[in-house]
Amino acid sequence: MHGPGADAGADWGRGRSRGAGRNRLGTTVPQGLKGGGTVKVAAFGRTQWLRDAILASQRRGHEIVLIGTCPASPEYTIKEADFERLAYAIGCPFFCDTSINRPEYIATAQESGADIAISVNWATLVGREMIEQFRFGVVNAHAGDLPRFRGNAPANWAILLGEKRAVLTLHQMDAELDSGPILLQREFALDDRTYISDVYDFLARSIPEMFAALLDGLAAGTVVPHPQHADPAASLRCLARLPHDGELDWSLPALKLARLVRASAEPFAGAYSFRDTEKVIVWRAHAEEPKHPYVGTPGQVAHVRRDTGEVAVLTKEGFLVLETVETASAGRVPAAEAFKSARIRFGLNVTQEIACLKARIAELERQFPR
Repeated sequence: MHGPGADAGADWGRGRSRGAGRNRLGTTVPQGLKGGGTVKVAAFGRTQWLRDAILASQRRGHEIVLIGTCPASPEYTIKEADFERLAYAIGCPFFCDTSINRPEYIATAQESGADIAISVNWATLVGREMIEQFRFGVVNAHAGDLPRFRGNAPANWAILLGEKRAVLTLHQMDAELDSGPILLQREFALDDRTYISDVYDFLARSIPEMFAALLDGLAAGTVVPHPQHADPAASLRCLARLPHDGELDWSLPALKLARLVRASAEPFAGAYSFRDTEKVIVWRAHAEEPKHPYVGTPGQVAHVRRDTGEVAVLTKEGFLVLETVETASAGRVPAAEAFKSARIRFGLNVTQEIACLKARIAELERQFPR
């Protein structure tokens, strides 16, 4: 973990005044909190990461005074009821609503007396009025190397683009998406065998640790923010990914398909293709250069490796070697157990499917004439 540089360049503690007035960030390190090392914390967001950050902050002696969440995504193991139970156990107010900027929640935040809010995977933009309820604003955990990888699914996009590292950033929220000053960052090396689950394991370890360290730094007055690069060319806006984005296009190079498999694996729905009309989820695969030239249609099985359980599939450039697959008929198995013949062609034959549908419609019209 490393802190940002010493040029703060932004106001620290844009929230309401307390005591002698607002604590402001300049180019100097802010003073510590009055009353010792306890920071009062509001927690907004979703996922196990936020829950663990709350517990880690408590263990370091900080006080959780408000918890807010919103509906969980399907892949999340921690749901709304888990945060409600946690708030009840702590004895702090709780709300569950995507619309965090409602007047009643802003009033609750003000009444909580929180010095700072921490945020993980909140589903909507947090408005300025909510941010200003906290002396140190709202600090978000974002799995991107800001200002690059702003927005959605930054870790998935980092794998898809062949980046050499994923970066976890703690930054202050402001009125724009992922654009506030950077407080702490931690890196995780990526290579051609890194799966999204590896990055998520890194995030699960790092988010609670970094939030706890940040709160300790606030109490001691040692946190120095660093403005994000202002040049638009330095930023990269990441858009949302959907489950059907995981479909394998065999006309692409094997290197890109292998990245798609690694970026779409658990906890997500997986990269996939079809064998005839049966869906084939590819959980593990890697790219490989053939030892000699091949000619064939992309998606064609080149050979089945029964000794390793792998199946090599021809792509535009090289083989995508399937290691672990899942189908409705075979379950989750080594690829060579599900596909035993080199005569198999992956990919949905759209022309054939349309012809079949037309034939079925014609038969139904024959059976049930108007």
